[in-house]
Amino acid sequence: MESSCKINRRSLLIKAPALGAAVAASAAVAGQAKEKDNANAVFRVGCLNVGSYSHLASTWASLVHPRPEGGKLAFAGMQVTHCWDIEPARAKGFAKGFDCEAVKNFDDMLGKVDGIISGGYYNHPWNHILHEPYLEAGLPTLINRPFTNSLAKARKMVETAKKSGATILVPSALEHNNEIAKAKAFAATNKVACYSAVNSSEDYPTHGIHGVYMVFKAIVEAGNPVVSVSYRAADWYKNPGLLTYEHRDQEGRTFYGTLHQMGGGLGTIQIHTPEEASGRAFHLEMGAGYPFNKTEFWAPTIWAFEHMALTGQMSQSLEQILHKNNIFLAGWRSILENDGNRVKLDDVPEDWETPVELPNRPGEKTASLFKKKFG
Repeated sequence: MESSCKINRRSLLIKAPALGAAVAASAAVAGQAKEKDNANAVFRVGCLNVGSYSHLASTWASLVHPRPEGGKLAFAGMQVTHCWDIEPARAKGFAKGFDCEAVKNFDDMLGKVDGIISGGYYNHPWNHILHEPYLEAGLPTLINRPFTNSLAKARKMVETAKKSGATILVPSALEHNNEIAKAKAFAATNKVACYSAVNSSEDYPTHGIHGVYMVFKAIVEAGNPVVSVSYRAADWYKNPGLLTYEHRDQEGRTFYGTLHQMGGGLGTIQIHTPEEASGRAFHLEMGAGYPFNKTEFWAPTIWAFEHMALTGQMSQSLEQILHKNNIFLAGWRSILENDGNRVKLDDVPEDWETPVELPNRPGEKTASLFKKKFG
């Protein structure tokens, strides 16, 4: 199979992914596992990886699952019904908090849910195992970043989704928001000369990746694939850091952009064009007060999943997901094995794998539990 950066640039334009229609036709919209008694049946969500370093307990599940007695209202028409975690005690705690059923095995939710949300970090080297049964069943799936830690694993998941018609969302709140949508529209209708982006980061794979995804949405999806990445920092698990991206536009023109990994704040991207040499800035904000503290930053990711699940239309094609994962891995390879120098996406080996443990979180045992169970 071709490397993920050897893609048809037309597929990265601002228009909806061409794959969407094919996926919508092949997927049983709103979930294949459940027998729908009526049009008002609740869309059942199964949650994977709900414990360590997970977005589910703290954010996503609260937006999906109504808990008015705790002062939290649902922001989507779905219901959390089942969950699993590598640590059974964490799954039971999550189940108690969200009034759902904890299952013993990761694939025990098959036939009981209409879609899957995976919220953890430490599971990503084993996502190709955890998600295989659900992708084979054609279920819409939200996978927290990172997608995988190798190109080969990413391709395996994408090929499974293609065969079954499953839809996938690999999101960051830094890409699913109005400001970055406006940045993408600006980049798609202007000739980008260069850009400078900033995002808050503790380390590259957990928070630096938010900036990677933000740049992908604003610049790459506007029709400017990445050719190479360089990543300079004292350590990948500390800020500051600096990534430089080499892009190729629709005319074959090369331009460059930078992503600064800093501490504090959310994210900003400033795009420069020949007409606006000083640049136009797009700055992310959390939102002030209820409901804007939810709708401006956290809820759009869940809305993107719900829209994909109910319509079969992906916000990014499977080809784009591969390209995004390749960009992320090229940055890893630059700092880990090339002294921060330029790494072409084509030069990332298929089976090369990135680390999962975080030096800035010593004593965390979740990764070792996954290794013990899955190898």
